[in-house]
Amino acid sequence: MFVKTKLSRLRGLKLASFDVVYVCPYRSELGVLIFRRRDALPRRALFIDLPVNPQQGTVAGIRDQLDPERLEDDWLS
Repeated sequence: MFVKTKLSRLRGLKLASFDVVYVCPYRSELGVLIFRRRDALPRRALFIDLPVNPQQGTVAGIRDQLDPERLEDDWLS
């Protein structure tokens, strides 16, 4: 399963629903892996489209929205 969403629409998504999370530059199909669950095959992937000019600290902001209690230690960046 692959889910693609915009950065502005992360609210309501649960990190537990995904095995891997990628961030993708504006209008790109290629992404950078920022989260991978160690104990699972990457079957459920979330691709997050970044805006044209992403702000510094965007990955930290994504982590804050998807894992606010910092329960997961599988973040790569």
